[in-house]
Amino acid sequence: MIPAIEFLKDHGSSSLISLGCGPELNRIDNHIKLLSGCGLNHYVGVDRVPSINFDQRTAFSDRSSAASLGSEQSGGGPESFNQNVKVFPDTLVEELMGIHCRVVVCQRVLPFRHWEEVIVSMNPVLVLQEDLNGCELQDMSGPHYTRTRAGIRHFGLQPFRSLPFLPWERNLILWRRKDFYTCDADHHSWWKRLWKR
Repeated sequence: MIPAIEFLKDHGSSSLISLGCGPELNRIDNHIKLLSGCGLNHYVGVDRVPSINFDQRTAFSDRSSAASLGSEQSGGGPESFNQNVKVFPDTLVEELMGIHCRVVVCQRVLPFRHWEEVIVSMNPVLVLQEDLNGCELQDMSGPHYTRTRAGIRHFGLQPFRSLPFLPWERNLILWRRKDFYTCDADHHSWWKRLWKR
């Protein structure tokens, strides 16, 4: 059995999985905010590359705040958090079809790679898409998922770049499963959310 599937069968409900994480885990500040905000224990990186490296010194854009979040989440400091990071190189995303996990992150998705069907089959409560420039946008809208701008504010998610490429872009999208509410604002009607913004 594929090691990623074996691990997620046991720990998927307490895991955030980063699909297409690349050869080095970096810029995972938002991921840690979701991990901590959802009370999850495991950070799982999956990619088809031959090896995936995790170094806490280079993994974060804002190392001090993200490291403190990681320490709070794991309860035992940075070393304990390191033990909760699991990486699975040489793993295709398509192989994870039907394997449950709590939160999914998509970043650096190659053009023309569509994982919507795989992601829906994993049944996550939240799906974060980041680093959207030059990457394939996964369209999760439909009967199961909806965008949540209130969730972005609730978790304090920030785009990578301080200056957007285009003035209106956020360079990240957070989807929530329609039966999962990130905060009270998700209960409000569209016009009330627009008024509050």
